[in-house]
Amino acid sequence: MGRNVDGTPVLCFFSGMKTINVTLDDATWLEAQKLAAARETTVDALVGEQLQTLTNQRARREKARQEILAMIGTFGGEVGRMPSREERNARG
Repeated sequence: MGRNVDGTPVLCFFSGMKTINVTLDDATWLEAQKLAAARETTVDALVGEQLQTLTNQRARREKARQEILAMIGTFGGEVGRMPSREERNARG
């Protein structure tokens, strides 16, 4: 628990949350407010949702990349190289 300048305790209800500052031009701010109102939420919530979406997409892409690399490794293929006719028709 933190303390105010005068020494009184400060209660924190948002543990694990971070605060950011964003600078927007007036037109963007007004459109963001309209969008938030239409969705019955806040501009802060819209920004948070978009950041979550971006970070989740990155994680999903990396997971897919790792899965593809693992699949390539299971059949011994090389990215960008077409197997020869003999390799494609080999009986094993």
